[in-house]
Amino acid sequence: MYRKVKGTQDFFGIEAKKLRHLEGIIRAVIEKFGYEEIITPIFENTEVFVRSSGEESDIVSKEMYTFDDKGGRSLTLRPEGTAPVVRAFLENKLYARRALNKYYYFGPMFRYERPQAGRYREFNQFGIEAFGASSPYLDADVIISAAEIFKALGIENIKLKINTIGDFASRAAYSALLKEHFGKGISSLCDDCARRLDRNPLRILDCKIDRDNPLLKNAPKIEAVLSAEAKAYFQKVLKILDASGISYEVDPNLVRGLDYYTDTVFEFILESDDELGGLAVCAGGKYSDLVRSFNGPDIPGIGYAFGIERIIAIMDKQNLFPDLASRADIVLISLDEEAKEKALLLARALRGAGFYAELDYQNFNLKPQFRLSEQVDAKFLVIIGEEELKNKQLAVKNALTKEQELIPETKILEYFKENLN
Repeated sequence: MYRKVKGTQDFFGIEAKKLRHLEGIIRAVIEKFGYEEIITPIFENTEVFVRSSGEESDIVSKEMYTFDDKGGRSLTLRPEGTAPVVRAFLENKLYARRALNKYYYFGPMFRYERPQAGRYREFNQFGIEAFGASSPYLDADVIISAAEIFKALGIENIKLKINTIGDFASRAAYSALLKEHFGKGISSLCDDCARRLDRNPLRILDCKIDRDNPLLKNAPKIEAVLSAEAKAYFQKVLKILDASGISYEVDPNLVRGLDYYTDTVFEFILESDDELGGLAVCAGGKYSDLVRSFNGPDIPGIGYAFGIERIIAIMDKQNLFPDLASRADIVLISLDEEAKEKALLLARALRGAGFYAELDYQNFNLKPQFRLSEQVDAKFLVIIGEEELKNKQLAVKNALTKEQELIPETKILEYFKENLN
């Protein structure tokens, strides 16, 4: 048999409706914050992701789906959404439109990871990117927008973890401090950590393999080297969150895994005792020189991304989805060829009037047509036979009450407008 690729999913029926339901709620919230949608290609030139994520990142070194096309160009299925948005922002000179540009995206991403609860190789992400301002007020408003999405979805037991990794001067000083600390015991850490020691020692703090190693647990904290400006910036973000009633935990070990972050970084974590507990369902932060690293102007930005499959799994656990099953308004039952043609034309008229109308396209016997009405949970049945055609009247049966009456053809739309609205 043909089977889907490991780590991918098929969405159909109720599962497809869950995805679209979630998407609709998120769009409704984020557009009130002034974000407009941006849609980028599924694949990009590989250099787009190498430049943004860094050659030593797990995304680039281990997880990307990269291939050469027939022209010999190296292309990559997008593993994250920020880099394509930055590329589009620059290529289309969107920075010339206004001082502050705010975008959101929603779509599939691809990473070669070990599939497990809430983690797939093809997965959907919603994310935002705001370009043009370096401000604690913007940072706080971005975090508030994520909190409002969780609120709109009804999700509980979400904890915000937040930290600052400082401005460039603070990061440089912290990198030197970490390099000295980890250099003394680097042989006790994994190969990835050893490789990161010289290139980006902050990434060692994010290691999943060595997270319980005493060397990581006793690593120096960034507070020791934060500049006065970086401290003031972060305290202002926290003050605004306090005023907004958003609870948080300052986590000094939170660094995020990509090179381009500066100052504010954050994650929203699910607190639960099941297999989803501890998962980051939204994560992001500020980046001061990502746009410039793409040879663009010196424009700061901030953003985050939601893992949609993780959100769906959480909402399933917390029973947050409404009844998404669709019921047919009307099933048209026809007893001969002429009646079948009449049913098809009537179905078109009913659909044009806004009703969900269904019919059996090949059977004239009642049994399979009644079975169809049960499968689509029809509210009304319209039976068309020789007598109905002759008298230009339609037999309408209420599926719930079982009551049946004859309605003139010319009154059928009026009848359903009165009884189905």
